[in-house]
Amino acid sequence: MFRIYSCIRQLLISCLNIFKYTRVENAEKGYQMESVNRDIESNMNAELRAHEDSFIQNHENKIEDFENKANFQDCEQIIDEESIRQFIDDIPHISFQQTEQMKEIGERAVAALNSVIDKMEGFELLEEEQDFNFWIKYVETPEKYQIGIMKYTYTLNTTIDSYLEFMKDLQLQKSMDNSIDAFEKHLEDMNLQINYLRYKKIMFMDPRDFLYIKYSDRKGDDCIEISKSIQVDNFQPQELSAKQCTRAVLLLSGNLIKQIEENKIMITTYSECNMKLKLKPVMTKQASKNEIKKMVKRYRDHFNL
Repeated sequence: MFRIYSCIRQLLISCLNIFKYTRVENAEKGYQMESVNRDIESNMNAELRAHEDSFIQNHENKIEDFENKANFQDCEQIIDEESIRQFIDDIPHISFQQTEQMKEIGERAVAALNSVIDKMEGFELLEEEQDFNFWIKYVETPEKYQIGIMKYTYTLNTTIDSYLEFMKDLQLQKSMDNSIDAFEKHLEDMNLQINYLRYKKIMFMDPRDFLYIKYSDRKGDDCIEISKSIQVDNFQPQELSAKQCTRAVLLLSGNLIKQIEENKIMITTYSECNMKLKLKPVMTKQASKNEIKKMVKRYRDHFNL
């Protein structure tokens, strides 16, 4: 943007110089023209400086405003709903070496999560308790897959730091859930991971697996962690499956975590996932809720030991 202002300024000054040094037959007229040009150039320089100062000040103010936001939900949203939807639906094709691009995906996913996590249109409330609430809705894809979109809240007796460390321990989580066939970490870089998760065949679903980015961001007493599927050429899990797996898609999944007491956190989860199932929602929604309740109970048992 600074270069644009500089180029415009130089172009206008060059044009004025052409007028200034153009010979005219009448010396008096030439003097008047040069005087007018000086006035115009002086006014133009002042105007351009005002634009530059205004741009610099606005830019610095926006950075300062963003850095001063302690609560994610107060952050300015810089993308519209159509852009958010496009980002959620897109599954990025990336290599393990592109960590900066992965972090950018994570940052954009945080912004997208903030934009959708409080919207309740179309959700059905399946359970409402003091420490557990669960809503769900379904969206059908052109391929007739039913995408489940779940929102749920619950509390845990722990701190944000302990919870984040717990979530990074994939083998511990695998040991707590018998339906997990493999849970692998393929990259870790500060607040970024690439994880591979594979589920065994259960009830109405053959084996499914996921390859996804896990990204966390923290400000004050709030933390957001998100998961989003990616595509990687020639990816192979460390532990191969004996059965054929269907690659499911985490369009966007994330947790907003708040420290509400010294040793108590509130977690609000948004999960939008294409399991590539064509079953009617009535056949899966109660089972989905029950699986989430089981997961929450395992987490609570772990932190209450």
